Amino acid sequence: MAITLQIIGHKKSGKTLITTALIKRLSKEGYRVAALKHDAHNDAMDVPTTDSARMSSAGAKQVILQSATEFFFHQKSNVPSLTEMVELLSVDNDFVLIEGHKEATQYPQILLLKPGEDPTNIAPIPPLKTGSIFRGINADLLGKDVIVNWCYDYLRHSKRRIR
Repeated sequence: MAITLQIIGHKKSGKTLITTALIKRLSKEGYRVAALKHDAHNDAMDVPTTDSARMSSAGAKQVILQSATEFFFHQKSNVPSLTEMVELLSVDNDFVLIEGHKEATQYPQILLLKPGEDPTNIAPIPPLKTGSIFRGINADLLGKDVIVNWCYDYLRHSKRRIR
């Protein structure tokens, strides 16, 4: 079973930067990583410079880009739920990184904040369940390398626990 982590935050908060850096780090260590990105804007899927192409280039074994009307593994009807997509990716991977899906709270989340943002009043992120976000860590994690290293250690520790 793959260990899953959601990386959430507003647009331009660094979600893709952190996700791709974490994919590179885990892949370099020989882990199988899948990525799932939620795109509420119905952007192009899997073309150069898009997030799905960046995640694939970073080393993700599988990438799903899902919008409100379609998802890439291209299917235009019966779009699966987040849980169904994670189950699909969990079969052949050690880790599943979810970028976005702010409304989902069933997986551990790390919230990325832009300068000046306060996690207690970020809309449209709903109130987070206790334990679903790494509270108390946010202000201490400054900079891409620090965030990626912390997530990497968290994921590897979680993987060892279930083996």
